[in-house]
Amino acid sequence: MQYKWKILAIAWFVNFSMWAGDVLPAVLRDSISSSLHISAEYYSFLLSLPILMMVIFSIPVGVMVTKVGTKKTATLGMLITLCAGALRGVAGNLLEFTFLTAVYGVGMAVIFPNLPKIAEAEFSKKEQALASGIYMSGLPAGAIVALIAGAILSEYVGWDICFIVYALFFVPVIPLWMKVAKDVSFKIDVRKGFSVVAKNPYLWLVSVANLTLLITYFGATTYLPSQEQLIERLGALVPVIVASISASLICGLLFLPRLSQKIGEKRAAILYQLATAIFIYIFGWCVVSGTSLVWLFSLLTGFFIGGTIPLFFAFLSKINIDTRYFGMASGIFVSVLNIGGFLAPIIAQMMDSQMGIYGVVLSFSLASVTGALLTACVKIEKSF
Repeated sequence: MQYKWKILAIAWFVNFSMWAGDVLPAVLRDSISSSLHISAEYYSFLLSLPILMMVIFSIPVGVMVTKVGTKKTATLGMLITLCAGALRGVAGNLLEFTFLTAVYGVGMAVIFPNLPKIAEAEFSKKEQALASGIYMSGLPAGAIVALIAGAILSEYVGWDICFIVYALFFVPVIPLWMKVAKDVSFKIDVRKGFSVVAKNPYLWLVSVANLTLLITYFGATTYLPSQEQLIERLGALVPVIVASISASLICGLLFLPRLSQKIGEKRAAILYQLATAIFIYIFGWCVVSGTSLVWLFSLLTGFFIGGTIPLFFAFLSKINIDTRYFGMASGIFVSVLNIGGFLAPIIAQMMDSQMGIYGVVLSFSLASVTGALLTACVKIEKSF
């Protein structure tokens, strides 16, 4: 097997392990809140806290990737998430749980900017959307395992053991990464690099467009499991229907990149985001009306979100970023996009209190429309 496919497979499992541990608290909300006496508002903050850490630390990590290299930086991030993830299972009070959740987010921040660099370094521009789709499919796969398996496992062993079990996902992947990954670093002028990268307007457009996408994606996969109207209408099926969004998202990640190349990646990103905006709002209407079409529109929503995600990661390498500064650009990109992940539950809860699920899906729908408009302004190099 070629090196690029080996490292891509390992990157997939890193994403899978990282996101499973991040989504797990959404499934264990009731038991953790009861045990540690956490209010609903504070728990929403806890769900966003790892993403906030990614916002804060991704830019410094981007510099670290450029100077130290992908292999060493990502290894450090995996060790941090492994330790913090397991220790959450022995947290004895709210302060400890909050601190360890924040540290878990720091680990995510150290890991994540490395992954776009794999596609940029090892795959041709024509292959990068497909490569991004493959490794990003690890995120929804991890979410599915957290939503369904986590809910079942917690019934037998409790929320504390669940955290320890899910942290152990990193145990096999760390030695694999250390054995297979190659370290590439550049001697660069950090100040000059930031000056060059920060002046690229398309980097900011792509980053903010992905921010809007993450509002929709993160909101749908982490806020909906606890949305009251959804629970009232679907009861125990809620984790399954949210998992169905993630499952169809994987299909979109894997199957839409080829279609995107045929119709043009920029055009595809615009169309997919507009489709997401329409389908997620219809999904909310189906929940309220009680029609079984809710399943169809959950699948369609996830499918087109999935189709959009790899395009933005591929765009990152097609907006005239010097290879030497790609780590910095990736750090800015990841930091900005994760603002959307941090805002998603906050915006959703505000809209929920005013308009119920209609307000929740409207916020996600408007975010997708905004992303489509921003994408239309980006100048993308053609793939060869």
